[in-house]
Amino acid sequence: MTEVDGEQRPARERRTSIIYAVFRTAPEGGRCFLGLVTERDIALFPQRIFADLVAPHAASPLEPEMPLDKALPRDDGGRLLDLEEPLAVVARDGTFVGVLTRDSVLRALLRREQQLLRETRNLYAELEADRAQLAVWSQRMAELLEASRTLLGLLVHSTLPRDVLQAGIEALAKLLQTRYGAIGLLDEEGELVQFVYCGISAEQAEAIGHFPEGKGLLGVVVRENQTLRLEDMSRDPRSAGFPPQHPKMKSLLAVPISHQGRVYGRIYLSDREDGKPFSVDDELLAQSFAHSLSLVLDNAREIEQNRLAMQQLHFMAHYDALTGLPNRLLFADRVHQACLRQAREGGVLALLFLDIDNFKVVNDTLGHPFGDALLQQAARRIQGVLRQSDTVARMSGDEFAIAVPDLHEGTDAGRVAQKILEALQAPYLLGEHETFASASIGIALYPEDGDGVDLLLKHADTAMYYAKSLGKNNFQFFSMDLNRRAQRRMDLERRLRHALERDELSLDYQPIVVLPSGAVEAVEALLRWRSAAGEVEPAEFVPLAEETGLIVPIGAWVLRSALRQLRRWHDRGWSLRVAVNLSVRQFRDPGFADMVGRALSEAGLSGAMLDLEITESLLLQEPDRTVPLMRRLRESGVSFSVDDFGTGYSSLSYLKKLPITTLKIDRSFVRDLVSDPDDAAIVMAILGLARALKLRVVAEGVETVEQEAFLRRHGCHYLQGYLYGRPLSPETFEAEVLHGRLTCRMAEASGKS
Repeated sequence: MTEVDGEQRPARERRTSIIYAVFRTAPEGGRCFLGLVTERDIALFPQRIFADLVAPHAASPLEPEMPLDKALPRDDGGRLLDLEEPLAVVARDGTFVGVLTRDSVLRALLRREQQLLRETRNLYAELEADRAQLAVWSQRMAELLEASRTLLGLLVHSTLPRDVLQAGIEALAKLLQTRYGAIGLLDEEGELVQFVYCGISAEQAEAIGHFPEGKGLLGVVVRENQTLRLEDMSRDPRSAGFPPQHPKMKSLLAVPISHQGRVYGRIYLSDREDGKPFSVDDELLAQSFAHSLSLVLDNAREIEQNRLAMQQLHFMAHYDALTGLPNRLLFADRVHQACLRQAREGGVLALLFLDIDNFKVVNDTLGHPFGDALLQQAARRIQGVLRQSDTVARMSGDEFAIAVPDLHEGTDAGRVAQKILEALQAPYLLGEHETFASASIGIALYPEDGDGVDLLLKHADTAMYYAKSLGKNNFQFFSMDLNRRAQRRMDLERRLRHALERDELSLDYQPIVVLPSGAVEAVEALLRWRSAAGEVEPAEFVPLAEETGLIVPIGAWVLRSALRQLRRWHDRGWSLRVAVNLSVRQFRDPGFADMVGRALSEAGLSGAMLDLEITESLLLQEPDRTVPLMRRLRESGVSFSVDDFGTGYSSLSYLKKLPITTLKIDRSFVRDLVSDPDDAAIVMAILGLARALKLRVVAEGVETVEQEAFLRRHGCHYLQGYLYGRPLSPETFEAEVLHGRLTCRMAEASGKS
């Protein structure tokens, strides 16, 4: 059975041509495609049936995805065949699919062409859009590259000036495409010291001001060293703190600038241009930038600390910490340069060596802080009278050196020294205390007194000591005679250091008698130095021993030797007391009281046998230490005498505060008391004061019977002087005094110890 389908083409195409598909019914059921019949075939053979009109053709298998040019029929040479006849299209299994005609091919090609045109136009449009986007992206990448270079460039800076920070925040804001950005740097106290911003005008920034650090969200960032990334900061209760006139912000990214726990400041960014919240990548980029800043800041801080440390080291190496003046090292360099210049250009360089008079009294009486304050004021006063080209340096303690270059003649240095002396004489206000100080100045000139720093300093120092010996508060020029004296002093010091070990020191003893009996009541032990080069006067070597500190071991030797000698005399029946002079340096020695106790114990004597003679200046020094020490010794029986009373500067109030037993009238008052009413009045005043305070009085330097008669008449019963005996060696003293013309109280058995 044959079936014919005529609906193989769209209805609108039936006016042109009708093609029939002819099928045969298979025995097993279903249909089998036989071929195609056209209207032309029917017209030519109207009597035939459709099955006879079907023209068999070999079917070419086609795939749905096969291109059209591959599907069209070709001859044996591969040329396309004209589609004059319709072609049936069947599947591989023989199923009829459709009809292929020239018209359908042309229409298909037309549709394909139109489709291709549309696709081409769309492609061109897409390409144009892509090109525009590519240009935008290219511009964006260029901006990002430049911003990245800017950020990376920060790492090469050792400091972060404002313009560098400004470039940094602008680059970061551009990278993250934010509307606002700011960097705030803090000082050590957490105060905002540098602030840069972008996205607002300078006028707006001025109007906004700065909120106190530590408050609000940014305060959390700094205080807790914590990064904040908020989608809507208004929802966070910590957002308080932004000034009301601050631009409204929604999203926030705030990062601390910190390194190893030290917070240097913070970065904050707000509101991305695309309206999106900040991402984790944004946070990482901002943190990386903050870390870079922290490295630069930490490096800058380290560089600054190193610079300050170097400055401090340079200052410590070249300047005095107390006064800020050049020290010895820097002074020597400047003097050396000045000497070279004077040698080239001529002129005179003066080097002044200055020592504050009686500074130790002020320092020890009021305390070291007040002494330091005096030195600072003195330094400023000296600087105040010098020229810009002059140099003043603190050498050590209370010693200063001044270099005055470019003088016309040496005498000009004297005028400079006089100005300095006058400036230093004004009162010094030290806390609540007002005190006075003067100075002694020695002057050496270049080139006549020396051609180098060391020699000039040495000669100026020599001249300064000479000025002190003349009564202080004056200046003296160096001379060769002074140099010879200085050389003798140095030689004397060298020999004095070996005097004890060479057994060159000895003690002489001078009697102290009691009236009216004239009996020897006590002796004063007097130090003598009989060296291989000859005898040295006490007035020459005792001050030197005091100055160099040798007086401490020498004084201990004097005390032990005197007590041992007294022990021998006691053993022979002479019950005497011994007086020993005590220096300020000895009294300051921490082990002095213990040394006295050991010396008494070694000699087997009680403290009542020892009288320590102290000067008035010692009474002024460190009363908080002096009083307890004297009382401790007094409790052991040791008595104290004020030597040369009336010649010092002590306050009489000390006489009632200190455990003093005796006043010794200085020989300068005794010498002329018979002929000089003033000396007589002073002696009588001292005697009256002693009676009122129940103190014993010893008159020194008694040489005539008239002096003795005056003193006896006015109640002075203890006398010492050449009238009764000169200082003698122990053997001579024993022979001429104890066995001689003066009587002596024999020791009671109970008086021995």
